[in-house]
This record gives sequence, structure tokens and C-alpha cells, in this order.
Amino acid sequence: MTAARIALAAAGLALLGYGLHGWLTEQPGEVPGRIAFLAAAVAAHDFVILPILLAAGALTARFVPPAIRIPVRAALAVSAAVTAVALPFVIGAGRVADNPSAFPRAYGPGLLSVLTVVWVAAALWAALRARRARRREDR
Repeated sequence: MTAARIALAAAGLALLGYGLHGWLTEQPGEVPGRIAFLAAAVAAHDFVILPILLAAGALTARFVPPAIRIPVRAALAVSAAVTAVALPFVIGAGRVADNPSAFPRAYGPGLLSVLTVVWVAAALWAALRARRARRREDR
């Protein structure tokens, strides 16, 4: 292992320890709730998100040509992550009627704009990969 890797690992472990210390000592009465949240997040990842990603990977392997498979999978992953973060804002989760400034923007069109940029970039990337694949076949 190089010195840089060891230094990065040590820094990461130090930050992890600092975060864990704060998580356990600040407002100690909330620790059981935090542990329950963490367990729910792990369960959601393992039993919801992971199967969806595996199914998406299998479907792209079956129906998407090999030359453009990587850009399609990348766009799917980025789209899923962006949508997961933006969805509470789009649906207005936590919106309070007496505080109109809590959600001051139209988040739906913003999400569509970001997804459009992601898929246009993926389409350009896929076109470049397909072009390179055709050049290799012509040789």
C-alpha cells in the first residue's frame, strides 16, 4: 500500500470516528431512533434499491447494445440518485400551508431539466462509443 493510500485511509477512519462520536454523544436520547433509521436505511437498500438496480442492469444487458450499455447504465444510476434526492421536494413532503417560503421553487420542472441534461449527455456519450465501435469493426 502506498503512503498516500495509508494517509487517506487514516484520515477517513479519523473522520468516521469523529462522526460516530458526535452521533452517539449529541442528544443521547435520540440514539435508539437513529439506530432504527440506520437499520431501515440498510434494509431499504438491500431489499428495495439493490433489486431494482440489479433488474435494471439485467434489462440493459438484454436489450441495450454493448457499445452504448455503459452510458445507459450511468444515466439510469444518476437519474435514480437525483430523483431520490429531489422527490420529497417535488411532491412537497413536509410543506406547511402557513409557510409558503419553505418550498419557494417549482421543483418538478427543475428535476426534469436535470434529467434532460443527464440523458442528453448520455446520448452524446453513447453516440461517441457507437461511432468508435463502428470504426473498430471497419478496420
